[in-house]
Amino acid sequence: MANDLSSKLLYLLRKNALTALLFVAALGLSAVHSQPISVFPSLVDWNTIVTLSGLLLLTTGIKESGLFSFLAYRISRRITNERLLALFLIFLAAVLSMFLTNDIALFIVVPLTLNLQSIVDDDYSKIIIFEAIAVNVGSSLTPIGNPQNIFLWHQWDISFPVFVKEMAPLVLLMAVCLLIMVLVSFSSKRIKVKNHQDGSVDKGLFILSFILLVSFIVAIELGFGRYFLCIIFMAMLLIRKEVILKPDWGLVLLFILLFIDLNLISELKTARHLLSMLDFSSASTVFLSGALFSQAISNVPSAIILASHSGNIKLIAYGVNVGGNGFLIASFANLIALRFTNKAYNYLSFHFYSIPYFIVTLVLSYYLLI
Repeated sequence: MANDLSSKLLYLLRKNALTALLFVAALGLSAVHSQPISVFPSLVDWNTIVTLSGLLLLTTGIKESGLFSFLAYRISRRITNERLLALFLIFLAAVLSMFLTNDIALFIVVPLTLNLQSIVDDDYSKIIIFEAIAVNVGSSLTPIGNPQNIFLWHQWDISFPVFVKEMAPLVLLMAVCLLIMVLVSFSSKRIKVKNHQDGSVDKGLFILSFILLVSFIVAIELGFGRYFLCIIFMAMLLIRKEVILKPDWGLVLLFILLFIDLNLISELKTARHLLSMLDFSSASTVFLSGALFSQAISNVPSAIILASHSGNIKLIAYGVNVGGNGFLIASFANLIALRFTNKAYNYLSFHFYSIPYFIVTLVLSYYLLI
């Protein structure tokens, strides 16, 4: 009994090692600032937490309906080459992220990838890593693709088509680099499918989850996301209460701690001193600051900080969007994708691909576009 309990605790610790690290960091930073833990809730972007919670629950509902399994079997019948499958899933993620935002794209494509993994004799964690990179690339094109673009678009005060035109050279460069990296990283070996049973789809659960998902996205756009989240929970509780326990709610806790840590870090005297030393009238400084700050405090906070120091919104957008890849913390999308895999070693694998990709795109965009 004691051995079973200790093994379960060890498993939870390994699975939530990053969450535990962020919690310890929050306590340490709180001590440095001499701030009580009671201020922590004020440091959290609750709109993001609401969005994440709703997406987790609703996409889990779609997954539990069997739709992703059904689609996975259909795809496995038509694409039998690993490289072609990787190209399809990775660029599907990139295209969806242009219009549905990077996190929503991941909540659609990653569960589909995991269902494909379950019916073949292989591990598709590498594809999921590339899907994380892909949504950071695709979402950079449009003003609604990711949170930093939404913020910068309002600061820039330009139209949707003009924003796309300004970002197109960068996205084209990053997409070409991604294509080359995918072609090199995946072989053309044949996919071995365990079976070809389509499986059944729970149409009632799918329709309920889909209608609530579309309505939730609209509610978020109208500013009523937190109220609609209550409706979602009530609907699931009354109709399919078992679904509520299925999502990985640990991801929500991880994001809450991440917001607390990033806000406390940004208030450090060292961080403010560093900003005062930089020459933001220089184009290269603005671009490189956006890319490199993202590696330390994520690209959304970096965009907000830089916008208060420079009016060169285009170069800020270039920097923070290139900076979405690299370290895990650079983009929230990276955390979402890796959390789906539930394997600690994938955090190392992610950096094996993401850091070289970041360095290459940073250097090329600096010399070709800045």
